[in-house]
Amino acid sequence: MKFGTRRNVWKDFEKSVQSQCSGIGNYCKLVILMISKLQKKGTLFLFLIVLSNVVFAQIDTVRLNKYYFKKYWTDTKAIVTSPARWQQNDWITFGVLVSGTGGLMFADQSVANFVQEHRSAKADQFSANFLEPFDLEYSMILMGGIFAHGILAKNNKSVSTALLAFESYVLAGLITRVPKNLLGRERPDNWLGYGPLVFNGPFHGNSFPSGHATASFAIASVIATQYRDHKWVPVVAYSVASLAAISRVYDNKHWLSDVVAGAAIGTLVGNLVSQRSSNSKISFVPYRNGGFQGVKLSYIW
Repeated sequence: MKFGTRRNVWKDFEKSVQSQCSGIGNYCKLVILMISKLQKKGTLFLFLIVLSNVVFAQIDTVRLNKYYFKKYWTDTKAIVTSPARWQQNDWITFGVLVSGTGGLMFADQSVANFVQEHRSAKADQFSANFLEPFDLEYSMILMGGIFAHGILAKNNKSVSTALLAFESYVLAGLITRVPKNLLGRERPDNWLGYGPLVFNGPFHGNSFPSGHATASFAIASVIATQYRDHKWVPVVAYSVASLAAISRVYDNKHWLSDVVAGAAIGTLVGNLVSQRSSNSKISFVPYRNGGFQGVKLSYIW
């Protein structure tokens, strides 16, 4: 299966980031520098992320009632038991995801060093004031605003989107806590100076995966699915989620592999809660949109 040349993928991805980041200045310049750095190292930077493949129907029938809260349980059960229903290709793809994230860990230290050497006062401000609060404050404001619009405008789609996004946020956060607490990975700003390959075991570190990245993509994937008929919505949703995720590397709070793993979890959970069908498939598929080439991660339930 061919995904296009690596050089073209990187070149087009840089152009895509530039087009979405006009006006943000130094912060996005640093993002592009990170991309170039990873390209030179030959690292496959799968930001699952902007390349997420959405294959679900839009929903406007979710209401705040007992069936909505029951959905939390049924979706959680579906997530936990899903490996029992995977077929060979699903396990192969899962192995690719795990090994890819593991391989990225060997680039974590050099990426962290590179980013910290290119920080600036303006980018620090932008990250602290705009991107850092996306884990909780801005996410709640966004979901509350969509819900309020749905109630006031009697728009069932907005109500459903807000409720699905909140469910995705909660479930993805709970799932992320398991590896966070069990693996015990040290954060890059740990005072002992431990590197990215230090895992201390249960309750002795909480870096992997990134909760901010998980939350951002859990919400973005639902919004992108619900409003995919407006082409600009998925672009904006995943662009903001990507910047919020990258800010965790910029702020030296997470390793790059933490962010990639969190983005993958958030995207998959968001797609699952948006809609489930009888068959479960996770797969990589070729992606091309105009001049942009790459790989999509798709999840069909």
